[in-house]
Amino acid sequence: MRTMLFGAVAWGAALLAAGPLGAQQFTLKYAHVGPATENSDDHVPGVFLKSFLESRSGGRIKVEIYPAGQLGQFRELFEQIQLNTLELTHTSVGGASAFFPEIQVTDIPYMIRDDLVAETVGRGPFFEKLRDAVLKKTGNVRLVAMGNTGRWRSFFTKKPVLKAADLAGMKIRIVDSPIQVNFVRGAGANPVPIPWGEVYTSLATGVAEGLNIAITDVVPNKLHEVVKHVVIDEHMYLYGFYWMSDAWLKSLPKDLRILVVDGVEQMARVQTDFNKAFESRAYEQFVKEGGTIRVMPPEEKAKLVPGREAAKKWFAEKYGREWLDAWEQALAAAEAQVDAERKRLFQVGG
Repeated sequence: MRTMLFGAVAWGAALLAAGPLGAQQFTLKYAHVGPATENSDDHVPGVFLKSFLESRSGGRIKVEIYPAGQLGQFRELFEQIQLNTLELTHTSVGGASAFFPEIQVTDIPYMIRDDLVAETVGRGPFFEKLRDAVLKKTGNVRLVAMGNTGRWRSFFTKKPVLKAADLAGMKIRIVDSPIQVNFVRGAGANPVPIPWGEVYTSLATGVAEGLNIAITDVVPNKLHEVVKHVVIDEHMYLYGFYWMSDAWLKSLPKDLRILVVDGVEQMARVQTDFNKAFESRAYEQFVKEGGTIRVMPPEEKAKLVPGREAAKKWFAEKYGREWLDAWEQALAAAEAQVDAERKRLFQVGG
């Protein structure tokens, strides 16, 4: 994402350019909705950013972290960025869709092949296009970096799912998103939008029989007490978006702008790497406490493609083809790049 902003300049240059003691100081407030714990992929990257910026700016930047929705939920935090009363926040797709609904195209299931493709496309021109469009529409909200806010969604259920047909008629809790409604219904299941605070009780009482979610959300919230089975199909990659006040960023001296962008980009990588490590620990705990894991075979996953097509149809009818076409082209380019790199890796002698 470095090409998205001010160019590839080493953060070391910022150190050399740091002013003397008494130079103007700046405060970066980072607010998020996650808990202030060592298992929070919202908070851990924030702690990194605080250490990184405060030390490397020589004290010219002070970072304040406001966790657990202290300054509001996604909507309020995004609005505060827009109003230049907050400097930095992090959201999921859903957290930004109220302001730029076309971002939902990245949530259409079964379009991202694997992690390498997801990360490659995250560094490419599609998200530059997204940055420019959001900044133009909001006037002040700049996409600075991309991370992953929980890995992949799969189906966690109260009874085992051995094949795609086992989802037929099953009551699957979803977030209140048309993409997910159309996907789950197209896959043959019954989508049930349920607020997050009611998920555990709904599963325990049978109001819902499963949900599409990431293991990184299941174990910390003890949902594995009421859903004991997962079929890993990885239908949605959970991108995380770091939004910054453009006015605040531009108010900084050039050396500090470079340092801040570098820090937030590294912050996003910290989040992605944290979730990769946490996912493996969470699955281990899931099994240790009685859960069963199955991987959906490719031939069974193919039977759920009508759900993807239903989601794509809804999106195109609602927002036109521009963003869907751009997303498909970006993914195709990322796949080609990954495949070429893999081919070079396994070449002998070349």
